[in-house]
Amino acid sequence: MKNLSKCTCKCVDSDLLSPNELYGHFVFTSLEESEGSTIGSMLRRVLLSNLYGLKITGLRIPNMTHNEFNLVEGIREDLLEVILNLKEVIFKDNNKYDQSYHGLVYIQGPAVVTAGCIKFSEGIEVLNPGQYLLTISDKSVVEIHLKIEYGKAYVLATDQKLEGSTYFFPIDSNFAPVLKVNFYVKALPQPNENKDVELHLEIFTNGSLLPHQSLIQAKHIIGYMLSTINKIEFCSLGQSVSEEPVRKILEKKRDLKKERKLKSTKVKKEKTIKAKNFIPKKKTVKDIEKQTPEELLLRRVNDMDSGSLECLKLSDRIIKALNKANINYTWELMDYDLAGPPYLINIKGLGPKSVAEIEKSLRMFYEPPS
Repeated sequence: MKNLSKCTCKCVDSDLLSPNELYGHFVFTSLEESEGSTIGSMLRRVLLSNLYGLKITGLRIPNMTHNEFNLVEGIREDLLEVILNLKEVIFKDNNKYDQSYHGLVYIQGPAVVTAGCIKFSEGIEVLNPGQYLLTISDKSVVEIHLKIEYGKAYVLATDQKLEGSTYFFPIDSNFAPVLKVNFYVKALPQPNENKDVELHLEIFTNGSLLPHQSLIQAKHIIGYMLSTINKIEFCSLGQSVSEEPVRKILEKKRDLKKERKLKSTKVKKEKTIKAKNFIPKKKTVKDIEKQTPEELLLRRVNDMDSGSLECLKLSDRIIKALNKANINYTWELMDYDLAGPPYLINIKGLGPKSVAEIEKSLRMFYEPPS
Protein backbone atom coordinates (compact mmCIF):
# COMPACT_ATOMS: atom_id res chain seq x y z
CA MET A 1 0.00 0.00 0.00
CA LYS A 2 1.19 3.49 -0.83
CA ASN A 3 2.41 5.86 1.89
CA LEU A 4 -0.35 8.47 2.17
CA SER A 5 2.02 10.93 3.87
CA LYS A 6 3.37 11.76 0.39
CA CYS A 7 -0.05 13.04 -0.69
CA THR A 8 -0.37 16.82 -0.59
CA CYS A 9 -3.14 19.38 -1.20
CA LYS A 10 -2.49 22.87 -2.50
CA CYS A 11 -4.65 25.76 -3.71
CA VAL A 12 -3.59 26.68 -7.24
CA ASP A 13 -6.25 29.32 -7.93
CA SER A 14 -8.60 31.56 -5.95
CA ASP A 15 -10.88 34.20 -7.42
CA LEU A 16 -13.86 36.46 -6.73
CA LEU A 17 -16.20 35.70 -9.62
CA SER A 18 -18.98 38.02 -8.39
CA PRO A 19 -19.89 39.80 -5.14
CA ASN A 20 -21.57 36.60 -3.98
CA GLU A 21 -19.52 33.87 -5.64
CA LEU A 22 -16.02 32.80 -4.57
CA TYR A 23 -13.93 30.26 -6.48
CA GLY A 24 -11.16 27.97 -5.28
CA HIS A 25 -9.14 25.38 -7.22
CA PHE A 26 -7.35 22.70 -5.19
CA VAL A 27 -5.00 19.93 -6.34
CA PHE A 28 -4.31 16.67 -4.49
CA THR A 29 -1.03 15.15 -5.69
CA SER A 30 0.63 11.71 -5.53
CA LEU A 31 -2.59 9.71 -5.43
CA GLU A 32 -3.01 6.21 -6.74
CA GLU A 33 -5.23 5.57 -9.74
CA SER A 34 -8.31 4.51 -7.75
CA GLU A 35 -7.92 7.03 -4.93
CA GLY A 36 -8.62 10.17 -6.98
CA SER A 37 -12.24 9.43 -7.89
CA THR A 38 -12.94 8.00 -4.42
CA ILE A 39 -11.74 11.09 -2.55
CA GLY A 40 -13.26 13.48 -5.10
CA SER A 41 -16.72 11.91 -4.95
CA MET A 42 -16.69 11.78 -1.14
CA LEU A 43 -15.62 15.43 -0.77
CA ARG A 44 -18.17 16.62 -3.33
CA ARG A 45 -21.08 14.94 -1.54
CA VAL A 46 -20.06 16.34 1.85
CA LEU A 47 -19.43 19.86 0.50
CA LEU A 48 -22.87 20.05 -1.10
CA SER A 49 -24.94 18.34 1.60
CA ASN A 50 -23.29 18.50 5.02
CA LEU A 51 -22.02 22.05 5.53
CA TYR A 52 -24.08 24.42 7.69
CA GLY A 53 -25.27 27.87 6.66
CA LEU A 54 -27.50 30.71 7.90
CA LYS A 55 -30.79 31.44 6.13
CA ILE A 56 -34.25 32.97 6.66
CA THR A 57 -36.65 30.19 7.66
CA GLY A 58 -39.82 32.16 8.45
CA LEU A 59 -41.49 35.55 8.49
CA ARG A 60 -44.33 37.25 10.33
CA ILE A 61 -46.36 40.31 9.33
CA PRO A 62 -48.52 41.74 12.16
CA ASN A 63 -52.30 41.82 11.68
CA MET A 64 -52.17 39.60 8.59
CA THR A 65 -53.17 36.02 7.84
CA HIS A 66 -50.24 34.31 6.21
CA ASN A 67 -51.03 33.15 2.72
CA GLU A 68 -48.50 33.15 -0.11
CA PHE A 69 -50.87 34.98 -2.43
CA ASN A 70 -52.01 37.67 0.02
CA LEU A 71 -51.42 41.32 -0.79
CA VAL A 72 -49.75 43.43 1.90
CA GLU A 73 -51.10 46.94 2.31
CA GLY A 74 -48.74 49.46 0.74
CA ILE A 75 -46.48 46.85 -0.91
CA ARG A 76 -46.48 46.54 -4.67
CA GLU A 77 -45.57 42.82 -4.65
CA ASP A 78 -47.65 40.01 -3.23
CA LEU A 79 -46.33 37.88 -0.37
CA LEU A 80 -45.02 35.15 -2.70
CA GLU A 81 -42.69 37.58 -4.52
CA VAL A 82 -41.43 38.96 -1.19
CA ILE A 83 -40.65 35.41 0.01
CA LEU A 84 -38.73 34.60 -3.19
CA ASN A 85 -36.63 37.75 -2.73
CA LEU A 86 -35.95 36.99 0.95
CA LYS A 87 -34.66 33.51 0.04
CA GLU A 88 -31.81 35.12 -1.93
CA VAL A 89 -30.40 37.04 1.06
CA ILE A 90 -26.97 35.73 2.17
CA PHE A 91 -25.84 36.05 5.79
CA LYS A 92 -22.55 35.63 7.60
CA ASP A 93 -22.39 35.00 11.33
CA ASN A 94 -19.30 36.64 12.77
CA ASN A 95 -20.32 35.57 16.28
CA LYS A 96 -19.92 31.89 15.36
CA TYR A 97 -22.48 30.86 17.99
CA ASP A 98 -24.46 28.62 15.61
CA GLN A 99 -27.73 29.88 17.07
CA SER A 100 -30.96 31.33 15.68
CA TYR A 101 -31.55 35.06 15.28
CA HIS A 102 -34.40 37.50 14.67
CA GLY A 103 -34.42 40.27 12.08
CA LEU A 104 -36.75 43.22 11.53
CA VAL A 105 -37.77 45.29 8.52
CA TYR A 106 -39.50 48.50 9.72
CA ILE A 107 -39.77 51.22 7.05
CA GLN A 108 -42.24 53.96 6.12
CA GLY A 109 -42.83 54.52 2.42
CA PRO A 110 -42.58 55.37 -0.23
CA ALA A 111 -39.32 53.42 -0.43
CA VAL A 112 -37.43 50.63 -2.17
CA VAL A 113 -36.49 48.04 0.45
CA THR A 114 -33.32 45.96 0.04
CA ALA A 115 -31.55 43.36 2.20
CA GLY A 116 -29.42 46.13 3.73
CA CYS A 117 -32.56 47.49 5.44
CA ILE A 118 -32.88 44.41 7.67
CA LYS A 119 -31.91 45.12 11.29
CA PHE A 120 -30.09 42.42 13.27
CA SER A 121 -28.20 42.06 16.48
CA GLU A 122 -24.45 42.64 16.35
CA GLY A 123 -22.34 40.06 14.51
CA ILE A 124 -24.78 39.27 11.68
CA GLU A 125 -23.61 40.56 8.31
CA VAL A 126 -25.63 40.72 5.09
CA LEU A 127 -23.28 39.87 2.22
CA ASN A 128 -25.60 41.11 -0.53
CA PRO A 129 -27.17 44.29 0.93
CA GLY A 130 -28.32 45.38 -2.53
CA GLN A 131 -30.63 42.35 -2.89
CA TYR A 132 -34.06 43.72 -3.78
CA LEU A 133 -36.91 42.76 -1.41
CA LEU A 134 -39.98 44.94 -2.08
CA THR A 135 -41.30 48.39 -2.95
CA ILE A 136 -43.57 50.51 -0.73
CA SER A 137 -45.75 52.54 -3.07
CA ASP A 138 -47.34 54.93 -0.53
CA LYS A 139 -46.73 56.33 2.95
CA SER A 140 -47.65 53.06 4.64
CA VAL A 141 -45.46 51.61 7.38
CA VAL A 142 -44.25 48.08 6.62
CA GLU A 143 -43.22 45.81 9.49
CA ILE A 144 -41.83 42.32 8.78
CA HIS A 145 -40.29 40.06 11.42
CA LEU A 146 -37.79 37.46 10.20
CA LYS A 147 -36.52 34.20 11.70
CA ILE A 148 -32.93 33.26 10.75
CA GLU A 149 -31.58 29.81 11.64
CA TYR A 150 -28.69 27.45 10.99
CA GLY A 151 -29.20 24.37 8.84
CA LYS A 152 -27.75 22.25 6.07
CA ALA A 153 -28.79 21.31 2.52
CA TYR A 154 -32.28 22.28 1.29
CA VAL A 155 -35.23 22.24 3.70
CA LEU A 156 -38.83 22.58 2.54
CA ALA A 157 -41.24 24.91 4.30
CA THR A 158 -43.32 21.93 5.44
CA ASP A 159 -40.26 20.56 7.30
CA GLN A 160 -39.37 23.80 9.09
CA LYS A 161 -39.82 23.54 12.87
CA LEU A 162 -39.35 27.24 13.86
CA GLU A 163 -38.90 26.37 17.52
CA GLY A 164 -39.82 29.17 19.92
CA SER A 165 -41.44 31.31 17.22
CA THR A 166 -45.23 31.40 17.04
CA TYR A 167 -47.28 32.90 14.22
CA PHE A 168 -44.35 32.70 11.80
CA PHE A 169 -44.97 31.64 8.20
CA PRO A 170 -42.33 29.00 7.21
CA ILE A 171 -40.50 29.28 3.88
CA ASP A 172 -38.14 27.02 1.91
CA SER A 173 -34.48 27.50 2.79
CA ASN A 174 -31.28 26.52 0.99
CA PHE A 175 -28.69 26.55 3.77
CA ALA A 176 -25.78 25.17 1.69
CA PRO A 177 -22.94 27.73 1.51
CA VAL A 178 -21.36 25.77 -1.37
CA LEU A 179 -22.99 26.51 -4.73
CA LYS A 180 -21.18 24.03 -6.94
CA VAL A 181 -18.35 21.47 -6.82
CA ASN A 182 -16.44 20.02 -9.78
CA PHE A 183 -13.67 17.43 -9.69
CA TYR A 184 -11.63 15.51 -12.23
CA VAL A 185 -8.68 13.13 -12.12
CA LYS A 186 -5.61 13.81 -14.25
CA ALA A 187 -2.96 11.18 -14.98
CA LEU A 188 0.68 12.20 -14.51
CA PRO A 189 3.48 11.16 -16.91
CA GLN A 190 5.69 8.72 -15.00
CA PRO A 191 9.09 7.40 -16.09
CA ASN A 192 8.54 4.23 -14.06
CA GLU A 193 5.60 1.87 -13.65
CA ASN A 194 3.90 4.00 -10.99
CA LYS A 195 0.53 5.34 -12.13
CA ASP A 196 0.19 8.43 -9.95
CA VAL A 197 -2.72 10.80 -10.57
CA GLU A 198 -3.79 14.29 -9.52
CA LEU A 199 -7.21 15.15 -8.15
CA HIS A 200 -8.43 18.61 -9.19
CA LEU A 201 -11.24 19.99 -7.02
CA GLU A 202 -13.11 23.21 -7.87
CA ILE A 203 -15.30 24.78 -5.17
CA PHE A 204 -17.78 27.65 -5.65
CA THR A 205 -19.23 29.28 -2.49
CA ASN A 206 -21.76 32.08 -1.89
CA GLY A 207 -19.28 34.17 0.12
CA SER A 208 -20.45 33.20 3.60
CA LEU A 209 -17.66 30.62 3.61
CA LEU A 210 -14.31 30.74 1.82
CA PRO A 211 -13.52 27.78 -0.47
CA HIS A 212 -10.59 26.59 1.65
CA GLN A 213 -12.72 26.89 4.82
CA SER A 214 -15.41 24.70 3.29
CA LEU A 215 -12.77 22.11 2.32
CA ILE A 216 -11.40 22.01 5.87
CA GLN A 217 -14.91 21.60 7.31
CA ALA A 218 -15.60 18.76 4.87
CA LYS A 219 -12.38 17.06 5.95
CA HIS A 220 -13.41 17.24 9.63
CA ILE A 221 -16.89 15.90 8.87
CA ILE A 222 -15.50 12.93 6.93
CA GLY A 223 -13.00 12.24 9.69
CA TYR A 224 -15.79 12.26 12.28
CA MET A 225 -17.88 9.89 10.17
CA LEU A 226 -15.00 7.43 9.80
CA SER A 227 -13.95 7.70 13.45
CA THR A 228 -16.83 5.39 14.38
CA ILE A 229 -14.82 2.54 12.84
CA ASN A 230 -12.59 2.66 15.92
CA LYS A 231 -15.63 1.79 18.07
CA ILE A 232 -16.56 -1.49 16.42
CA GLU A 233 -18.43 -3.79 18.80
CA PHE A 234 -17.53 -7.47 18.46
CA CYS A 235 -19.61 -10.33 19.76
CA SER A 236 -17.75 -12.12 22.55
CA LEU A 237 -16.77 -15.66 21.57
CA GLY A 238 -17.35 -16.80 25.12
CA GLN A 239 -20.88 -15.44 25.22
CA SER A 240 -23.50 -18.16 25.47
CA VAL A 241 -25.89 -18.04 22.58
CA SER A 242 -29.38 -19.37 23.04
CA GLU A 243 -29.97 -22.47 20.92
CA GLU A 244 -33.73 -22.02 20.85
CA PRO A 245 -33.85 -19.58 17.88
CA VAL A 246 -31.39 -21.76 15.93
CA ARG A 247 -33.46 -24.89 16.61
CA LYS A 248 -36.65 -23.18 15.43
CA ILE A 249 -34.97 -22.03 12.22
CA LEU A 250 -33.68 -25.55 11.47
CA GLU A 251 -37.10 -27.08 12.16
CA LYS A 252 -38.75 -24.56 9.90
CA LYS A 253 -36.29 -25.40 7.12
CA ARG A 254 -36.93 -29.14 7.52
CA ASP A 255 -40.70 -28.66 7.45
CA LEU A 256 -40.41 -26.49 4.37
CA LYS A 257 -38.27 -29.12 2.66
CA LYS A 258 -40.79 -31.88 3.46
CA GLU A 259 -43.67 -29.74 2.23
CA ARG A 260 -41.89 -29.08 -1.06
CA LYS A 261 -41.12 -32.80 -1.48
CA LEU A 262 -44.76 -33.80 -0.86
CA LYS A 263 -45.97 -31.14 -3.26
CA SER A 264 -43.52 -32.34 -5.93
CA THR A 265 -44.65 -35.98 -5.50
CA LYS A 266 -48.30 -34.96 -5.71
CA VAL A 267 -47.69 -33.02 -8.92
CA LYS A 268 -45.87 -35.99 -10.46
CA LYS A 269 -48.76 -38.33 -9.60
CA GLU A 270 -51.29 -35.94 -11.12
CA LYS A 271 -49.23 -35.70 -14.30
CA THR A 272 -48.98 -39.51 -14.52
CA ILE A 273 -52.74 -39.90 -14.07
CA LYS A 274 -53.44 -37.30 -16.74
CA ALA A 275 -51.01 -38.97 -19.12
CA LYS A 276 -52.68 -42.35 -18.59
CA ASN A 277 -56.09 -40.86 -19.27
CA PHE A 278 -54.91 -39.45 -22.58
CA ILE A 279 -53.23 -42.70 -23.84
CA PRO A 280 -55.69 -44.45 -26.19
CA LYS A 281 -56.35 -48.06 -25.30
CA LYS A 282 -55.29 -50.70 -27.83
CA LYS A 283 -58.17 -52.60 -29.35
CA THR A 284 -58.32 -56.23 -28.36
CA VAL A 285 -59.24 -59.13 -30.67
CA LYS A 286 -62.71 -59.24 -29.14
CA ASP A 287 -63.23 -55.55 -29.97
CA ILE A 288 -62.22 -56.15 -33.59
CA GLU A 289 -64.50 -59.18 -33.88
CA LYS A 290 -67.44 -57.11 -32.61
CA GLN A 291 -67.01 -54.63 -35.52
CA THR A 292 -69.64 -54.73 -38.29
CA PRO A 293 -68.66 -55.36 -41.95
CA GLU A 294 -69.19 -51.67 -42.71
CA GLU A 295 -66.80 -50.69 -39.91
CA LEU A 296 -64.19 -53.19 -41.11
CA LEU A 297 -64.44 -51.86 -44.67
CA LEU A 298 -64.13 -48.25 -43.47
CA ARG A 299 -61.10 -49.18 -41.38
CA ARG A 300 -59.49 -50.91 -44.38
CA VAL A 301 -60.08 -47.87 -46.62
CA ASN A 302 -58.54 -45.58 -43.99
CA ASP A 303 -55.49 -47.83 -43.70
CA MET A 304 -55.03 -47.91 -47.47
CA ASP A 305 -55.44 -44.14 -47.61
CA SER A 306 -52.79 -43.54 -44.94
CA GLY A 307 -50.38 -45.98 -46.60
CA SER A 308 -48.47 -46.54 -43.35
CA LEU A 309 -46.11 -49.52 -43.20
CA GLU A 310 -47.60 -50.41 -39.82
CA CYS A 311 -50.81 -51.39 -41.63
CA LEU A 312 -48.90 -54.34 -43.18
CA LYS A 313 -48.28 -55.74 -39.68
CA LEU A 314 -44.59 -56.34 -40.42
CA SER A 315 -42.01 -56.93 -37.74
CA ASP A 316 -40.19 -53.96 -36.24
CA ARG A 317 -36.88 -55.15 -37.71
CA ILE A 318 -38.26 -55.12 -41.29
CA ILE A 319 -39.92 -51.69 -40.83
CA LYS A 320 -36.63 -50.21 -39.53
CA ALA A 321 -34.73 -51.64 -42.52
CA LEU A 322 -37.28 -50.16 -44.94
CA ASN A 323 -37.18 -46.76 -43.19
CA LYS A 324 -33.39 -46.69 -43.52
CA ALA A 325 -33.86 -47.20 -47.26
CA ASN A 326 -36.28 -44.18 -47.31
CA ILE A 327 -39.32 -46.44 -47.74
CA ASN A 328 -42.05 -45.13 -45.44
CA TYR A 329 -45.31 -45.89 -47.26
CA THR A 330 -46.90 -48.96 -48.89
CA TRP A 331 -47.04 -47.38 -52.33
CA GLU A 332 -43.28 -46.92 -52.25
CA LEU A 333 -42.93 -50.72 -51.96
CA MET A 334 -44.87 -51.10 -55.21
CA ASP A 335 -41.89 -49.64 -57.11
CA TYR A 336 -39.90 -52.77 -56.22
CA ASP A 337 -40.37 -55.91 -58.38
CA LEU A 338 -38.89 -59.37 -58.27
CA ALA A 339 -38.40 -59.39 -62.05
CA GLY A 340 -36.12 -56.41 -62.29
CA PRO A 341 -34.38 -53.64 -60.38
CA PRO A 342 -34.73 -52.23 -57.90
CA TYR A 343 -34.78 -55.42 -55.85
CA LEU A 344 -36.01 -55.67 -52.25
CA ILE A 345 -33.30 -58.26 -51.58
CA ASN A 346 -30.66 -55.57 -52.18
CA ILE A 347 -31.91 -53.50 -49.23
CA LYS A 348 -29.56 -53.82 -46.31
CA GLY A 349 -31.09 -55.84 -43.46
CA LEU A 350 -33.58 -57.78 -45.63
CA GLY A 351 -33.13 -61.46 -46.47
CA PRO A 352 -35.20 -63.91 -48.56
CA LYS A 353 -37.56 -64.61 -45.64
CA SER A 354 -38.09 -60.91 -45.04
CA VAL A 355 -38.84 -60.29 -48.72
CA ALA A 356 -41.34 -63.18 -48.75
CA GLU A 357 -43.05 -61.76 -45.64
CA ILE A 358 -43.32 -58.32 -47.27
CA GLU A 359 -44.83 -59.77 -50.46
CA LYS A 360 -47.35 -61.80 -48.49
CA SER A 361 -48.38 -58.80 -46.41
CA LEU A 362 -48.78 -56.61 -49.50
CA ARG A 363 -50.91 -59.24 -51.22
CA MET A 364 -53.19 -59.62 -48.20
CA PHE A 365 -53.38 -55.84 -47.73
CA TYR A 366 -54.50 -55.03 -51.26
CA GLU A 367 -56.69 -58.11 -51.83
CA PRO A 368 -60.38 -57.27 -51.73
CA PRO A 369 -62.11 -58.73 -48.67
CA SER A 370 -64.09 -61.93 -49.25
